Amino acid sequence: MSNNAQIASKLNQIAALLQEQNVAFKPAAYRKAATVIEELPNDISTYGDEKELKKLPGIGEAIAKKIIEFLETGEMEFLVLLQKEQGGISADLMDIEGLGPKRVRQLQNELGITSVAQLVNAAKQGKLRDLELWDEILEKKVIENAGKVEERIKRFPREEVKDDVDLLLETLQKVQKVQRCEVAGSYRREKETVGDIDILLVTTAPEEVSDAISELSIVRDIAVKGDKKISFDLHNGLRVDVRLVKADQWGAALMYFTGSKDHNIAVRKVAIKKGWKLNEYGLFDGEEVVASKEEKDIYEVLGLRFFEPKERVGGL
Repeated sequence: MSNNAQIASKLNQIAALLQEQNVAFKPAAYRKAATVIEELPNDISTYGDEKELKKLPGIGEAIAKKIIEFLETGEMEFLVLLQKEQGGISADLMDIEGLGPKRVRQLQNELGITSVAQLVNAAKQGKLRDLELWDEILEKKVIENAGKVEERIKRFPREEVKDDVDLLLETLQKVQKVQRCEVAGSYRREKETVGDIDILLVTTAPEEVSDAISELSIVRDIAVKGDKKISFDLHNGLRVDVRLVKADQWGAALMYFTGSKDHNIAVRKVAIKKGWKLNEYGLFDGEEVVASKEEKDIYEVLGLRFFEPKERVGGL
């Protein structure tokens, strides 16, 4: 599922939960923002920072911050708090299209269903169709939509996908005008399992390279295609996000997309104490770039030792 679809889903969940609390106006604002994001021609991550996001119709400061939070962490804390306030409502079930808080709460209370796997099993046994608010058509639709969520949240053992990642890197490095290429994310941190694969590459011809990648035989089901990012699946369903960056931003981008979230936050706090700003584009003192070309440069300027990717699991 693309960033646009995931963010739109979470904004719609926020709208539904706020409506359950009888909050005025805000549910409509979140639904409008969700629709805008769903209809964007490119992935939301290509639209820049908070300032640029606020230029989109229906996206104010509060929603822009939540979008940035999701892109950085994969979560929206406001949504998590709403779910807790409403009795620990299942986040996984709320992620399924067609299930609002009333139906999710009903599933939890009446059938004890709290996971996608439990829901699919119950639906296949025909246990949902006779519930109030349900029918056979909705039951079948839920099986279909739940399958999409299951595929998105599936994690793969690292060793199981190692050959695929090696082949992917080897193939991308042979694409004309790709100057540099490396895997990032949890795979680079050597986590035992991965949910997707993040790849960074440097090129001076992003549109041409994006087009070339889309034609590769290993690419299946392109979800996003632009001059900053192309997302697709491999033969086994493993999602790959390839980000195209400038050579002078390589170090900052590699650090940012390698993570972990906690490690990035800890490093960013060191930068803030110096009055600087650190993001995926570089380490800045005002508008001046302090460091960005290599990861080691950023750590060094901040007075930190270099952390190997597998060490980036928490604070400093």
